[in-house]
Amino acid sequence: MKYQLVLQFPASSAKDFDQLIEVEEELMKSLGSEHIVDGHDFGSGEMNLFIHTNDPINAFEKARKYLAPGHEQHLVAAYRDLKGNKYTVLWPKGYGKEFRVI
Repeated sequence: MKYQLVLQFPASSAKDFDQLIEVEEELMKSLGSEHIVDGHDFGSGEMNLFIHTNDPINAFEKARKYLAPGHEQHLVAAYRDLKGNKYTVLWPKGYGKEFRVI
């Protein structure tokens, strides 16, 4: 796999963590071998899902189908080359900040 796609959401509660695990498990079942869910992290006010892929745009389009209604408005999705550390933001369009994983 060439890229890491990150799906990032604000988070602060045990309920948020439970939702993260549910989405992660669904993505592991649904994305297949084309896109590999590589885990998650939770803390510092955010939660992240990591997906290894050769096609981050396709992986994002498939993954967003499994997000709970309303989550997309708080989602930031970005990818980077696995050998690099500069992210390209896919969502939301026109995101005006530098994306980073804390």
